[in-house]
Amino acid sequence: MNAIITIYKSITFNKHAMLLICSGLLLFSSCEEWLDVSPSSEIKEEDLFSNEQGYKDALYGVYQKISENTLYGENLTLGFLDVLAQQYDIRAGGHIFFEAGLYQYDDIDVETRIDAIWSNMYTSIAQINFILKDIDANKGVFGSEVTYSVVKGEALALRALLHFDLVRMFGQSPVTSDGTPAIPYMEAFTVDNGDRLNVSGILTTCEIDLLASETLLSEYQEMDEIRNPAGELGGIDNFLAFRQNRMNYWAAKALLARLYLYMDNKESALGYAVEVIESGHFRFMTQAELNETGEFNDRTFSYEHVFSINAVDLRSTSDNYFRISANTNAELSGKLIVAEDKVDNIFEVSSGYSSDPRYNKLWQYSQSVLMHAKFWQDDNMSNLITNLIPVLRLSEMYYIAAESEPNTETAVAYLNEVRKARLIPELPTDIDASVLEDEIFKEYRKEFMSEGQLFYYYKRKNAQNIIDSQVNPITNKEYVFPLPLREIEFGNN
Repeated sequence: MNAIITIYKSITFNKHAMLLICSGLLLFSSCEEWLDVSPSSEIKEEDLFSNEQGYKDALYGVYQKISENTLYGENLTLGFLDVLAQQYDIRAGGHIFFEAGLYQYDDIDVETRIDAIWSNMYTSIAQINFILKDIDANKGVFGSEVTYSVVKGEALALRALLHFDLVRMFGQSPVTSDGTPAIPYMEAFTVDNGDRLNVSGILTTCEIDLLASETLLSEYQEMDEIRNPAGELGGIDNFLAFRQNRMNYWAAKALLARLYLYMDNKESALGYAVEVIESGHFRFMTQAELNETGEFNDRTFSYEHVFSINAVDLRSTSDNYFRISANTNAELSGKLIVAEDKVDNIFEVSSGYSSDPRYNKLWQYSQSVLMHAKFWQDDNMSNLITNLIPVLRLSEMYYIAAESEPNTETAVAYLNEVRKARLIPELPTDIDASVLEDEIFKEYRKEFMSEGQLFYYYKRKNAQNIIDSQVNPITNKEYVFPLPLREIEFGNN
């Protein structure tokens, strides 16, 4: 189906449904806005979910929503979150992210950006809950047990992903949490706003959703090649193709590894990370692939994606932030630039690590200014490797394993697998735990540039200092996003 349905704009509402949408789902756009649809686009709920395709289209709509610039298409990856992690040089007073870089969350532009994250995350969660509302009762519309399990499993995994990232932004770090209510965990399509749970409560509920998702998604564990334009896969329809762009079975396990590490349950984190590593479905890029140009210039290392989103506006977003036209001076306030000496420091060029493809492949000059080229889109690039923004990577599983493994020698071996793939020297296996921790941190700075994960790393560690920050020490004032005023006014507790 060419047109992906966004649920709330495609349903004929009765009075009760209108109340659910307008007052029950933490949506901050007006009710009139949702209801302003043409008759030709109206689909009744019972018609939408009267067949398997309706559920598939509704789920596609969630993926489309979270790939928008307000969420994983920009703010939660290459933009806002990496500004907070001080990955870019935004110290000039006129820079569009200047106030954000100072954690001035009460600035009107920063506040608007944070409110947009909150409202669009909960809009997406509401759409997920709408899918889940009657899915068990409607199980008979699915042509197979596999498709039913995949739709429900993906929906639950997505709900956990979004709540987990919300609590990583709007909740305290687990190591500093004092039980203060953080965010609501919305598990139903309901008129109730829901009580805000504390950090521990949110993380536990994420775990419940992910474990249920893991069981459901175990019905289909296969992963097709991301470049395989697969029509029919073993007689299964295209819904099961391109699993790396969906919350697949292995992505649920990878997210559990990330979640357990955040909860400081290192034994479980290690177990899930190793399962993904040993699955055989993901691999590091080869030297030949790293040398590719033109059609197969795979800058995001797509074979390593456990889960990535397809951001249709990525080229314009990337060009807006990471390319400079001839009119350089007038554009610098809107660009996400990293000074060359900072790039050299991050990638340890003085130590002889310039062979690292994250350095020599992903940094290029645009109008004599060094720019991050990870998301550059060229006209001759294959459609199968464009528009991809990684959310879960194979390399992160190695980092989690290295951090969680109690035996230092074995832990170093996990980290060395990534270093070998990145063409930099292996570490000696007899380093002590503090050196290993520092080396893992260095990897997070390199690997997740423009992917939004470094801020969460600092927060999980409750780091008092963020490198290059003008604000020190860093406390919960900087780590915890303020709730939107409307949530404070109308939300529970």
